[in-house]
Order: sequence, then C-alpha cells, then structure tokens
Amino acid sequence: MGNVCCLLDACTVINLIHIDDDDFLLKKIKRLDLHINETVFDEIRSNVYDRLSNNDSKYNNEEKVILFKKEIDRKVSFFRGKKSDNAELLKDLGSSYFNDIKEITGYTKKTNGELCSTAYALYLSRFNEKKIFFYTDDFPAKEFFSDFFEFQQIGQIKDTVDFLIFLYWIDEDFNTVQLDRILSDLYSQYAVEVTILKGRLNAFYREKVNGVFVKSQKDIASMIRDLVSQLENLDFRKLMCYWIYFESNKSRCKEVFDIIKQFHSVFEIETDTTSDTLLKKIQRTRSLIKKKKIYKWGDLILN
Repeated sequence: MGNVCCLLDACTVINLIHIDDDDFLLKKIKRLDLHINETVFDEIRSNVYDRLSNNDSKYNNEEKVILFKKEIDRKVSFFRGKKSDNAELLKDLGSSYFNDIKEITGYTKKTNGELCSTAYALYLSRFNEKKIFFYTDDFPAKEFFSDFFEFQQIGQIKDTVDFLIFLYWIDEDFNTVQLDRILSDLYSQYAVEVTILKGRLNAFYREKVNGVFVKSQKDIASMIRDLVSQLENLDFRKLMCYWIYFESNKSRCKEVFDIIKQFHSVFEIETDTTSDTLLKKIQRTRSLIKKKKIYKWGDLILN
C-alpha cells in the first residue's frame, strides 16, 4: 500500500490505545505510512487519560490505574514517533498556512487537530503524491471537511471502524474473529462512556437541581434533562450542541461542564438524520462479518 498514507485524529488514536490490550493493533499499525499532526498529538496527551477517572469499574482500583497509565504512556510513546512537526511545516509553507486553510474552507472554530490535520493532509498529498486517508470519529469535522478532501483530490475522511477494516484487509494474519472482537471492544468503549456520562448527569440532577437551582438556572436544568433523554435513547443527533452550550456557560455551572468534558468522545459521535451513528455502524459491520460480507483479496479470488 505504498500509495496510501494514513493520518489519524486524536479520537481514533485514543480509541486504539484503549481497545488494544495486547499490542495486537500496534504491531499491525507499524507497517503503515502513518502520520499524526502535532496539534492532534497534543490533544491525545491531554485527553487519553480521562477514561481512568470516569468511574468505570475497570479503573476502580488504584494499583490497576497505575498499571493502565504505564501502558498508556508506552503506547503514547509509540504514536509520538508518528508525530509531524508544525514548525517545520510552517517553515516550508509560511507561518499563515493553517490560517489560510481555515479561511479557504470557511472553518469558524478555533484552530484544532481536525483543521491542522486537513492542512497537513493537503501538504502530504501534494508533496508525497499519495492518497490520504484521514481517520476521525468527530462527525461534525468529517462532515465539514469531506468536500475539501474530495474537491482537492486529497483522499477521504473515514472513521475508526474503517481503519480497523483497512488493517484487517492488508494483513493476512488478521482474521474476522479478531476483527469482530476488536469492534466489540470499540462498541463497549463508547457504550460504557454513554452509560457513565448519563449516570453522572442523573446524579448531579438528583443531588443538585432543586427549586432554587431551577429558579436561577432554568435553562441549564432543562438542557441537562434534554441531554440525558438523548443519551437514554442513544440519539446522537446534534449532540455537540450540548457540549458547546455547557462550555459557553461553564461560568454558571462549572460542575456540569467538568463532568461533560471527561466524555468528549461521546459528543464527537453525533450524527444527522441520514447517517448511522458510530455505534450503529459497528453493529452493522459486525453483522456483515457474520454474514461473510467483508472480504480480503484472497477470499474474492478463491470464491
């Protein structure tokens, strides 16, 4: 796959770190032409440890947490070796390069990993003459930058499920049983986070939202109820709107945002009315595996 370059976003790397218990995936990834933008790597370091403090029973023992942290440190070190240097990139392309891409694409959010990865992908596609596959589970970013990837002939934006299928497809020692197990682990990561977030918001509402709270912060109480309702129904449409709302109102209710910010990956899997959520895509992919609808080249030839 010498003509393909893989670029990973923070959410994808964090998921890979947490579902790869025995370095099975890392050993496969070593074969790839893989890159991580420096801004993305900074986001990985800032967020990869959050799951150790989200009340998952898996991390309820201090000794276990220490061991998990050491494992995470080791895996982060591996991905550090794939990190690009923004200073070198800007030295070649000019200090305004990221801002130029921001202006060209009409991106209005602050400069972040998704924007910098898009800019870096354009650079890689032009100077390395390769097709770039940018893997992210951030649905809003995927929706926003997909046209830019298409019209500039950069490549495609995919998600973690697609990345796992790609690893399976290029490695003869990666079988469907292993792929199904890893997809199950990925599903569990998100499902557990949704459940824990919902539980913590319910606990906050039960313990802190009284008559006085509602009288002074009625809108916040209402937004908490609405968010919990969507999580109950696994309805991820426009979920990032809640993140934006609570972030912009954190001075009024810091405790709620302190809860929410530990579960950023949950908000990244928002979808629109026409698309599968990542959870549904995982379920659909596992169903296709069982129906033997996901093939390798050798399988197609033999059949």
